[in-house]
Amino acid sequence: MMIKLNLILLVTVAVCVSAEVTVKLHHGGSVLGEKKSINLRESYFSFKGIPYALPPLKELRFKPPVPHPGWDGTRNATSHGPVCVSPGYIISSGAFQGQEDCLYLNVYSPNLTPDEKLPVMFWIHGGSFTAGSGNSLIYGPEWLVKQDVVVVTINYRLGLLGFFSTGDRNAPGNYGAKDVVEALKWVQSNIESFGGDRNKVTVFGESAGSALTHYLVLSKMSSGLFAQAIAQSGTALSPWAFQDYPRTKAFQVARQLNITATTTEEIVKQLREFDDLEAICNITPGLLTLELPRGNTAFTFAPVVETEDSDEPRFLVEPPLTTIKKGTFNDVPFILGQNSQEALYSVREIDLFPDTLDKYNNNTQWLLPYEWHIEPNTDAADDIIYNVLDMYFGGGPIKNKVDYANFNTDRHFTYGLAKTVELHSAKQKSPVYYYIFSFDGVMNYIKKIFLVIGYNGAMHADELGYLWKMMHAPAPILPGSKSDITRSRMIRMWTDFAKYGNPTPKIDELITTQWANVVGRQEYLDIGENLVAGKEPFYERVEMWKQLDRKYN
Repeated sequence: MMIKLNLILLVTVAVCVSAEVTVKLHHGGSVLGEKKSINLRESYFSFKGIPYALPPLKELRFKPPVPHPGWDGTRNATSHGPVCVSPGYIISSGAFQGQEDCLYLNVYSPNLTPDEKLPVMFWIHGGSFTAGSGNSLIYGPEWLVKQDVVVVTINYRLGLLGFFSTGDRNAPGNYGAKDVVEALKWVQSNIESFGGDRNKVTVFGESAGSALTHYLVLSKMSSGLFAQAIAQSGTALSPWAFQDYPRTKAFQVARQLNITATTTEEIVKQLREFDDLEAICNITPGLLTLELPRGNTAFTFAPVVETEDSDEPRFLVEPPLTTIKKGTFNDVPFILGQNSQEALYSVREIDLFPDTLDKYNNNTQWLLPYEWHIEPNTDAADDIIYNVLDMYFGGGPIKNKVDYANFNTDRHFTYGLAKTVELHSAKQKSPVYYYIFSFDGVMNYIKKIFLVIGYNGAMHADELGYLWKMMHAPAPILPGSKSDITRSRMIRMWTDFAKYGNPTPKIDELITTQWANVVGRQEYLDIGENLVAGKEPFYERVEMWKQLDRKYN
């Protein structure tokens, strides 16, 4: 299902360009950027559309990124590069967009020549591994750079072009994830020219970008490229974030594109020659914009374990859970969290498709965790379905929209996150910080876009409005309002973590509560109208899934 929604541009915010500025990169070429005004007193330097890898065209399709060799002279960096091939995303009509030549990044810096190099915040956008970009139309950096951090946003290959895999050496997969690693290598080589500290890079992302952030923590390929991580609404243990049947999916995709090859080698050969980008884009099934992982199937295109006989460096060498349990990941300070009502989009789903709950009542096997591979109509399946119906739906049948949303929130976000927090906090020496974002205010833009009205809590991606300045957004909020205070808190905690590895190093009138790291009973911080410390969020629901996991998975 594709939801195609247009936002109305209510307010146009003028950004004054006061000067052009040139920065020299490590390969000898330069980029021409702009100095932009935030307000009458503050400004920052903007460099957009910087290529970090060669265009992944022709023989480079389904290959790891090749570092960009650079250029002679000065390259204009005042506009974004092309986005990667994807469906329309959030503010477009939903039509196909993008190019294969899309491996570009953007750098925003408050000071190109600081006395002391500044922390770097490296953003990985969400979008189901299928849509989105790092462009400032959605991810405006102004509020972050005001806190004296350098911000980097990136594009990476999406969908089939970024995450197709045959499950063997012909197309090992994870190309989009390897793009992210290549962009991090670019940061290591160049960020000091923009005033950034290459030794103080924090990777952070939302949803699919959050899962990729966690994969970076798990992958030895990214070792040493960052110092801290923030995962917002997604981990490698989220059920939608891992594809464990890549070979089967590869043949399904080939058939969808009328490729009749019988070997993976021939499929890859024909796919490299396939030039209908719109068809490539449109084969993705079940996409909700904003990567909403609904239903009872995993994403077709997602990270995979790469085969041992691969000719390429491997981003993922074993299942994520194996790496976590072994403790062989990058041990860095780690913030993980989610929004309080992630799956409120389910309410909108029911509004648009009124027979949704009837379908679940008639197909209760859809309640089974697909990643557990439980056979339907078995004692195990019956026990899981009984417990789910009892916990969320009063024993059934399924009638209530909010109950359905709570089930989807826990299936697709809460339990995978809680399991990740528990395992990481037990295995790593660096602190783990856990949060729930529950604030419901005027900048919960995503809930408004999806027309989810009259339901409390923060929906999937609602926290983004409190970190990024979105161009297509309602009028500015009132200074001193609850939404303004929440935005200030989010910006402060996220940037303090980038600076100090601790989100609350100082308690004051704004940051009123110490955010304790997880040491035993899953200590967490609720970010609502107030900052409230707690333990074990959604305890009963999580405990049910934990017991079933131990018994059947």
